[in-house]
Amino acid sequence: MRLPDLSDTLRGPLLACLILACAGGQTALADALVVEAESGELHGGAVKSTETPGFSGAGYVGGFAKAGDAVDIPVDVPEAGFYTLRVRYLAPDPKMNPVLVNGAIQRNGFYPRTEGFQWMTVGRVPLRKGGNTVTLGTDWGYLLADAIEISPAPAPAPFQLAEHPVNPEASPEARALYSRLRATFGRFVLAGQQDEKGQRRAFLASLSPEFVPVVVGFDLLRSSSAYGRPDGQIERARDWALKEGGIVSFSWHWFSPFGALNEVWRSYSTNQTTFDASKVMDEKSPEYQAMIKDMDAIADQLKVLRDARVPVLWRPLHEAEGGWFWWGARGPEVCKRIYRLMYERFTKVHHLDNLLWVWTSTDAPDAREWYPGDDCVDIVGADLYAPAGVRGTYLAVFDNLRRIYQGRKMIALAEVGAIPDPDALVAEDAGWLWFLVWDDYITRADTNPADLIRKTYTHPRVLRLDAYTKGPQEN
Repeated sequence: MRLPDLSDTLRGPLLACLILACAGGQTALADALVVEAESGELHGGAVKSTETPGFSGAGYVGGFAKAGDAVDIPVDVPEAGFYTLRVRYLAPDPKMNPVLVNGAIQRNGFYPRTEGFQWMTVGRVPLRKGGNTVTLGTDWGYLLADAIEISPAPAPAPFQLAEHPVNPEASPEARALYSRLRATFGRFVLAGQQDEKGQRRAFLASLSPEFVPVVVGFDLLRSSSAYGRPDGQIERARDWALKEGGIVSFSWHWFSPFGALNEVWRSYSTNQTTFDASKVMDEKSPEYQAMIKDMDAIADQLKVLRDARVPVLWRPLHEAEGGWFWWGARGPEVCKRIYRLMYERFTKVHHLDNLLWVWTSTDAPDAREWYPGDDCVDIVGADLYAPAGVRGTYLAVFDNLRRIYQGRKMIALAEVGAIPDPDALVAEDAGWLWFLVWDDYITRADTNPADLIRKTYTHPRVLRLDAYTKGPQEN
C-alpha cells in the first residue's frame, strides 16, 4: 500500500505518530495503523475467542447475534481528518452489520462471505485528533471481527455528471428536473418523505407548517396485476407535483405476477412466492409473459403522469442485492435483464419519457455486478437504516458509491430511517442529493426526535418545499 500524497508538513508527523502508536493492542505499519478487535470494549453478547484459526493478534471477537452485541475499538490519530477504514473479518455467509465512528453510523452494508479471515474496505471516515472509537455492531450478524486498519485517505475524485438524462427522448419536464437536480447536487440536500396517503406530511406540519418536504415517495404495489387494486397513488402524486410544486418519487413493491404462497400482498418477498424470475431469459415462458403484462399495467398508470407533464423519479427493483425480493433472488444477471427489459419497454413501447431512472445500490464489493448500466440509470440511490437511536451521514457509503460508479451519477438516500444530522453532512461533505425518510420512521421519537426534525427543516443546506419552489436558495 502506498502512502497517499500528503503535504510534506503533514506526512512526517503522521508517519511518526503511526509508527509510534503501538500501545494497547495497536500495531503500527509503515503507512497504516492496525488495531486488534479483542483490544476493544465488548457489549451485549460479544465475546473474545481463539477457537477459529487464522486470526491475527491474541484472538478475535464473535457473538454478533442480536441488537446491542458490539465491540468498541479505540483508535488514536495525530491529526483530525479523513481516514480509510478497513475491517478484517470472517463470515460464513453474506452479512450486514453497522460500523460507527464516535457514535455516528458510517456504513450499514454487506460483509461478503469469506474463506477464512479477510480484509474489507469500509470506506473513508472522519476521525478527530487524539482518541476515537470505532464500533462494530450487529444488524444481520454472525461474523467474527479480527482487526481494523486505518490509513490516511486520499481526496475523492470529483464528480463528472452527464448534462442530460439517459433517455435521449426525455420530455422537457424530465430534462428540466434533471438539470435542477444536477445544479442542486453537492450544494443542498432535498428533504424527502415516503408518504402515500398524506399522514406523514401531516405529522411534519404539526411541528411547523413550514416543514414540507420537496420529494414525496409513492408506491405502485397495489397496482400490480396479481392484486389489481389501484389506491389513488397516481392521482395523489399528480396533485403533489401540479398543485404543490413538489418532486414525485415512485417505487414499486412488485407483487409476484403469480405463485404467491399466502396473501398476494406479501408476495414481493422471496420467501412468499414460488415465482421464478430467472425465466425472464426465456421469452416464451409464462413468467416472461406475466412480467410483460405487469410492466404494461404499470406503464398505463404512469402514462397519467406523463400526459399531465409530471416528471417522476422512477425507482424499480430496489434492494435487489439483498435477495429478499423476488426480482433479486436469482442473482445479478436476471435482475439486470428485468431492469433493462423494463427500461426498453417503458421508453420504446410506452414512451414514458417523463421518467428519471433511479437504481438502488449497495456499496458492497460486488455491487457493480448488479448495475444495469450507465445508459439506463440517471441517479444511484441507497437504502440505509440504522439501529434505533443511531444516526450519521453514511459518508463511507456515499464515497464508496462515488467510487463504484466513477462519479458519473448523482447519489441519493433513496430510503433512510434516521435523518442524517445536517451539520455533520456539511462538515463531512456527504453530498447526498436528497434523503427520503421511509414512512412512519419520521414519527418514531427514538429514531427522529422532534429536535432533529426541527434542526433539519430549518438548516440552510437542507431545502424544504418553500425554498425549492422559489429557486436555488437556502431556507
